[in-house]
Amino acid sequence: MTDGADLQIVEGYRPGAVAAITAHHIHYYTREWGFGLPFETKVATECATYFNRYDDRVDRAWLVIRDDTIEGSLILDHDKAGEAYDGLHLRWFIMSDRLRGSGAGRVLMKRAVEFAGETSGGKLWLTTFRGLGAARQLYEDFGFHLAGEVEGETWGRTVHEQLWVRSPHP
Repeated sequence: MTDGADLQIVEGYRPGAVAAITAHHIHYYTREWGFGLPFETKVATECATYFNRYDDRVDRAWLVIRDDTIEGSLILDHDKAGEAYDGLHLRWFIMSDRLRGSGAGRVLMKRAVEFAGETSGGKLWLTTFRGLGAARQLYEDFGFHLAGEVEGETWGRTVHEQLWVRSPHP
């Protein structure tokens, strides 16, 4: 990870986490994909709900902090795991423009896979959409595979939504 001396990775909620996670998402996805209000409100609402019920025995939130500012996140959510897919739901995985490509995301993904190994047999799942090449490569590097793709509007505009799953071999 570059700039390692400046970065701190903390677990759990910190004041400003919901706002920072939402801001990083809307900044990137508006600029790169044209997402707007439906996406912003979805991220903010679901992220706030997650932190209100956060349970550190089964959930995990990692925040990357640089200069006392939240610059990135990766969330593991147990709550939705039982609804449709097996394992922990990986959510809100993003780095600020300052940290994108720094290696911080790879460090967070390693922690996520380790935590899943301890709590869900290594099983993880996430939803995203086609076109995020760097993210796709990282998911594949950590054992995820594309399990499905449909055209949808979950994020407020039409994209090819994808389901990625990680099911370690016994």
